[in-house]
Amino acid sequence: MLVYKNTSYSKSNAQMEIKSVVSFLFILQTIINGVDPTIAQSLKTNKHVCRGGESKGLNILMNKASALDKVLGLLDDSSNYHGFYHVQVGNKSEEQVSASLLCPPNVHKGQCVCCLDGLLKYLLDNCGKQQEGIAWDAYFNFYCMLRFTTGRKILSVLDNWAWYDLVYDNHVKAVDLVKTMDSLTSTLKEQAAGGNDLEKFAYGKVIYDGDEHKLYAVAQCTPDLSKADCVKCLSEASTRMRSCCTGKSRFDGRVFSANCILRYSHIKFITPPEEYNPKYCS
Repeated sequence: MLVYKNTSYSKSNAQMEIKSVVSFLFILQTIINGVDPTIAQSLKTNKHVCRGGESKGLNILMNKASALDKVLGLLDDSSNYHGFYHVQVGNKSEEQVSASLLCPPNVHKGQCVCCLDGLLKYLLDNCGKQQEGIAWDAYFNFYCMLRFTTGRKILSVLDNWAWYDLVYDNHVKAVDLVKTMDSLTSTLKEQAAGGNDLEKFAYGKVIYDGDEHKLYAVAQCTPDLSKADCVKCLSEASTRMRSCCTGKSRFDGRVFSANCILRYSHIKFITPPEEYNPKYCS
């Protein structure tokens, strides 16, 4: 039972507390009912990667649920949206759980919230009992990433164990796509890496093959990375992009990792926050 000790504690405050408790319990129950870790341990499907054996002990399960609940709460409660949030929960190092999320900083917060809403259950269904898990989701004009790690810190750490290449079976008749994207990426990764502690993000456009094609691209790192690590991550993403997408004349391509994202398309996909429509996430 909630007891109101003064008039400054409003009904909305109580509703927020109840919502937080319900969210925590939902996350905990989903972790407990997750898939068999012997199946998920080395499984990589189209948008998630799990690592490590089964997380054992009630404290770890509670910390995992709490960390995911809190990092999503930071986003939900944020009045200054910037696309990246991180928490660490637990006292003993071996039981600590870190969680972080990433969305583009240039979209409406509501897009990030609804993208992560479905991704949370997906991540827990597939990696909930593992020591580490990461999942991504993508819509036309935005994307999101959610991850957790048990027993180690992830803030300011460049992780290279989880990658996801999103490839569509559409192509473009272009001569200099690889060269053009490599050049644009070289510029964008330096701009993104030169960002600040809240965002490391850059986007740009070039016209190539004469004036036949317009190419739009975005580069982003988690802002906890150093400049050097951001450049390193986006350089690896660029190599993967050539292999999966530009080298095969794909119309668009996206490469995701635990610390950076690189995306291009021949259609403008940057949407100003003021043009946000909740239907984009449905």
